[in-house]
Amino acid sequence: MERRYLSVLCLLALAACDGAITGGHRFEVSMPPGALPGPDGATTPPPGPTPMTPPVVTACAPNPAPGTAPTRRLSHEEYENAVADLFGNATLAREVVSGFLQDPVSLGFRNGARFLDVKPVMMQKYQQAAEAVAVQVTTSAALPRLVACPVGQGEACARQSIERLLNRAFRRPPSSADLDRYLAIWRRGAMGADFRTGMEWVVGAVLQAPKFLYRLELDGAGTGVRALGPYELASRLSFFFWQSAPDDALLEAARAGRLTSAADVEREARRLLADPKADRLFSFFEQWLDIDELAPLRRDPAVFPSLPPSLATLLREEAHQFVARTVLEGDGSFDALMTSNVTFLNQDLARHYGVQGITGAQWQRHVLGSGLRGGLFMATAALVSHDKQSRTSIVNRGLRVRTQLLCQTVPSPPDDVPLNLQPISGEFSQADRLAQHRTNPSCSGCHALLDPLGEPFENVDAVGRERTRDEGGRPVKTLGAINATRDANGPVTSGLHLMQRLSASDEARECLVTQLFRFGHGRQEEPGDLCSRQRALERFKGLSWNVRELFVALTQTDDFLYTPGVTP
Repeated sequence: MERRYLSVLCLLALAACDGAITGGHRFEVSMPPGALPGPDGATTPPPGPTPMTPPVVTACAPNPAPGTAPTRRLSHEEYENAVADLFGNATLAREVVSGFLQDPVSLGFRNGARFLDVKPVMMQKYQQAAEAVAVQVTTSAALPRLVACPVGQGEACARQSIERLLNRAFRRPPSSADLDRYLAIWRRGAMGADFRTGMEWVVGAVLQAPKFLYRLELDGAGTGVRALGPYELASRLSFFFWQSAPDDALLEAARAGRLTSAADVEREARRLLADPKADRLFSFFEQWLDIDELAPLRRDPAVFPSLPPSLATLLREEAHQFVARTVLEGDGSFDALMTSNVTFLNQDLARHYGVQGITGAQWQRHVLGSGLRGGLFMATAALVSHDKQSRTSIVNRGLRVRTQLLCQTVPSPPDDVPLNLQPISGEFSQADRLAQHRTNPSCSGCHALLDPLGEPFENVDAVGRERTRDEGGRPVKTLGAINATRDANGPVTSGLHLMQRLSASDEARECLVTQLFRFGHGRQEEPGDLCSRQRALERFKGLSWNVRELFVALTQTDDFLYTPGVTP
């Protein structure tokens, strides 16, 4: 069962306590050992919890021992970027992908290898996209990018152009059989027509080929554990850092024998990280923290009147700017990721927040002066992505701290839990209502884990504005507590205070390693991955918990540099 699929009983119980089922959010739940505070402050033993992700331990053997490496279809994001980079037309790539069925979510990410299958309806979508792209990139204006020789040379120019296209599209030099196959397609397309039509047929066929749609690692299939070949490493690097296929420089490094060692991989990793296309790493952060689930942002206009029509877009860009300037270009520290008091605003978003002095469409650095919020999780897009139409959701906010920032799971309630709780009088705040639920033994198990983590964020409303009173006009309460962790337990007075505790927590730092591992490898971690995770964590620590360096560190592990061979 996937980690982030909340058990049905617990989800229904939380829905009864919080007002509605949580918008299709994906959690499974169980918990690390530790005493949990009861409604009266006493502690009760947890109900037999088991960590889904064991702590990293010393687990390295003398020989490389990588985990599984399942064949992976390109996610829609990777497909879009690959088409955009291949043909230099990002608008066209975005248009054709907009008609695709949504990729399934696994472990919170949309690139899970085992779930990216190709159903018949998706095959039809790929065909339609390939045909649309083929027509557009072979027009008179676009053809020179695809064909770098005089078309009057006929088949000789076609062979040269096809070889160049296959090298980029298949992420390796084409075999002679492939080259002959696609040259035959060109002949059929050009027969009775012209050179351009032949190339249109070739492009349409290439974009439907398994060697384009899948990330195949077959250089030594069936030989057991082996070092990846240079072209396989080139693909792993480019899809990790750029969510796209390798560029010419990376393919040339592979061809020239300059992509065989761990040092070669690190050199190229740093080059890719310094490239403007590394901005696509925001995809990891937005999927990890559910920023990608913010839109459409539906809020009750009676409670939140006069919201900017593009608010969801503005909030996503605020988070994007934070990651680009603070994490990937700036300090890059885990502490900055979790607690920085800097954000980035333009005139429209500044007006929404009530911030003075920022004008124009340009995104500008702004220091948060309240001392009550900071870091990416408290950037509005992440914090409010699962709030309700008319109010914040303490439960959802606490749940996401527990699962996304601590990589923990939460126990399911007893089988006899009542799911139809009586409504609470309007005289109570949300925090008061939840406090009453914690007196109910059937609710307290889940809520004791979640409410103390969600209440500290109550000074930020469901559209990201700071406040001192809730939607009903009652003073907000931001006292909470971190419990059931290895090293962060204790009372907290605000959301920022909570994030400051987590920024100093080894458990939270280790969780980031785990989340990035899942994203990078498209699967859940396994016992055999402990060495790779340990090595990445050690390097993360040795480089002062620099998040940028963590991306590089993961390329130096057994799981990145080696493959077990055949993976079912």
